[in-house]
Amino acid sequence: MNKVKQLFKDHQLAVKQLSITFNAPCSPEDLADLEQKLNHPLPPDLIEFYTFCNGFNTDDWLFRVIPVHEAIDYKSELANNIFHFAEYMIYSDQWLIQLQEGGQYEVINDDHGTQEMAVQATSILKFLEIYLSEGLVSKSDHNSFWDRLNKNRD
Repeated sequence: MNKVKQLFKDHQLAVKQLSITFNAPCSPEDLADLEQKLNHPLPPDLIEFYTFCNGFNTDDWLFRVIPVHEAIDYKSELANNIFHFAEYMIYSDQWLIQLQEGGQYEVINDDHGTQEMAVQATSILKFLEIYLSEGLVSKSDHNSFWDRLNKNRD
């Protein structure tokens, strides 16, 4: 079983509580188009994610992982090796993927433009696992997703 599918299977309750609705898998053509626009190959775990689902929507503050075609539409706004990955509250804040040489990448964010752009994860599996742990705002201690990401940096 692929790691992305296993992650969501292991967090079935969170998927239900966050009302995650998965998009259909991404087409090979859209993935190839994104790679061509980035002038970089996508790392295997990103390909695995997008072939499992082409992003998803939630009822958690409208958090979502955007589909590849939308990342392509906004690609011209960013440097060659960066693309939009996730956002919430209709682009109130967003997470970007910054590809690096050798198949490495970082998930970066600037906390609503209030901070310098910072690395929050070096794996979408870790990023998604932290999100699935309690959504954007923890109901138990009001600890934000940003705080949890910063505490759990790779």
